[in-house]
Amino acid sequence: MGIYLPTAAVGNGRVLATLGSAGEIMTFFYPRIDFAQNIHECLPALYLGEPGHGLFTWTFEPRFQRRQHYLPQTNILITELELTTPPLALTFRDFCPPDADALVRTVTIRNLGNGTFRGAFLHYFDLNLGEVPLKQAVRYAEDEGCILQYFRDVVLAVGGTRPDMWRCGKSIDQQSPGSAKYDMYDGHLNGQPEDIGQVDFAVGYHLHIEPGQEQEIQILISAAQSSQRSSQQFRELRKRGVPELLDATMRQNRSWLAQGRTVSVGEKLEAAFQQALLALSMLYDAHENCFIAAPEFDPHYLRCGGYGYCWPRDAAMAALALHHAGFSDFLEGQARWLTRTQLPSGRWAQRYWTDGKIAASWSLREDFHQLDQSASAVHLLGTYLLTTSKEGRVAGTQDCWEAMQRGAEALVGSVGDDGWHYPACDLWETYRGSFVYTEAAIYGALQTAATYADAAGHQQQAQRWRAVAERVQQAVIAVYHHGYFPRGRNDGEDPIVDSSTLGVVVPFGLLGTDHPDYRPMIESNLETIQKRLTTRLNDGEGIRRYEGDGYLGGAIGCVNTLWAAWVSLRLAQAYNNNSSSRCEKYKQQAIAYINFALEHATPTGLLPELIGTEQETPYWAAPHSWASALLIECVLALDTLNC
Repeated sequence: MGIYLPTAAVGNGRVLATLGSAGEIMTFFYPRIDFAQNIHECLPALYLGEPGHGLFTWTFEPRFQRRQHYLPQTNILITELELTTPPLALTFRDFCPPDADALVRTVTIRNLGNGTFRGAFLHYFDLNLGEVPLKQAVRYAEDEGCILQYFRDVVLAVGGTRPDMWRCGKSIDQQSPGSAKYDMYDGHLNGQPEDIGQVDFAVGYHLHIEPGQEQEIQILISAAQSSQRSSQQFRELRKRGVPELLDATMRQNRSWLAQGRTVSVGEKLEAAFQQALLALSMLYDAHENCFIAAPEFDPHYLRCGGYGYCWPRDAAMAALALHHAGFSDFLEGQARWLTRTQLPSGRWAQRYWTDGKIAASWSLREDFHQLDQSASAVHLLGTYLLTTSKEGRVAGTQDCWEAMQRGAEALVGSVGDDGWHYPACDLWETYRGSFVYTEAAIYGALQTAATYADAAGHQQQAQRWRAVAERVQQAVIAVYHHGYFPRGRNDGEDPIVDSSTLGVVVPFGLLGTDHPDYRPMIESNLETIQKRLTTRLNDGEGIRRYEGDGYLGGAIGCVNTLWAAWVSLRLAQAYNNNSSSRCEKYKQQAIAYINFALEHATPTGLLPELIGTEQETPYWAAPHSWASALLIECVLALDTLNC
């Protein structure tokens, strides 16, 4: 499988799966949410009529009408398909129950016609456990009524409703009789009980449905690191039953949401706020305590460098947004993860696997290190330490303090006497130079570290860090001209308009909107970004990343559009009490950006990193942790306004 763009995801922090609009299960990540991706193909199908005398159809074929949504306040996905001839309705319900390494799927087929429907529902599985197609084994466990596929320390048990037919085969050539996929096309499976090598399998269920009636099929996918444990979990889930598992998932999702802040911003935005919170909960590895940027969808790096990793910057944005929304456990988990992934230099790498190992990266060499990753890590650690000090907690914070010190000192060492950081990689992982965004990140990190150092009685360190931060701030202010901040410096000024210069305001606060000298600069910079980077799509406008950006055909940034909304809301807050007209102007501007992002999310409302202007890529990398975090920050800011 090459690039695939899922419309939805389900997960519980232990496993993560993505799905398409026709009920295709595109990915299943286990034992961690970043690795391994254990599915090559996982496709549902119908056979219309008696075996050998009817019509085989995959649910992704155009004859089906499709709708997809989440149950309110949950990560429980509903996919509805409708067929005109014969008149049938299929409803898939997919979710990952709490405290289980499993995916639960129910399939309900309802007869909408006037005559009896006869046929079969079939489900095809081509699993590459451990992301390896070879040396696999698969067998039908008749006593359990499930199929077990295993490779080393990854085992999946697939069962639920006992199948009426099954087939284990080889996926080397799916158009040959040796493949279970080939065996599906006549509506009958031959019952082969096992195979080894490059394997596949299929299960099938006979359908006999009277007019107005329905038939439900349950499929449980249980993952474990041994056959014994996978089978045991499968039996436990089957014993509990789907109704109890569904209720437990619904109660857990909704009770978790109830622990956070409530907002009053209108039904549409409140629902989007809750969905962004739930999306982040799926992108948080509960075993390792860190966030990934998005579920992987381009594993061969065909059009990008992959997304299923932990970037310290994106993870910090997610953890801080959840902290601001009232969920501080993620802040602590991410902080402690950072303490064990810090490099000997005091910096952090560009990106990691969730278990802390450095992932494939392209900005680790000395003059192309991505310094904003390290700055974001220091900023998060400082925020966590300030939070614990306010709560009177000291135990367990020493490691975080030491990591923050090393990180802050590494940042100090990366800044020259002129206040500019030494050559590094930019935020977008494309250019080498010194960048306003990275400067802002360093400023925010050192100020946060200094604030905690002051509170902890380390005034000398605080003074030193604050002095470097102020030197960085003055360097950035000095390059402001012609109404905007240039991207930075690279053998002279780099005059490109780049939306990342919004970082001087949020999240790093190099310039405050309440400062009378800085506010005009912030407003003018935002206006320049709007004039030079706005792209109109359908009935709305979004913000591109930077001038000349050719990534994904010059896509609109969902992240960048929401970033502009957040800055607009900070300006609205600055005018909240003394200029109702300006407050309202910036508020409405922000709402327009937020609505644009939501209108160009996936069909289920998951926010992507980028909004494609090309038909084949309407959204890119969803659900995206940074985009979801920005939506949360925007809604929280909007909730404070009274204009």
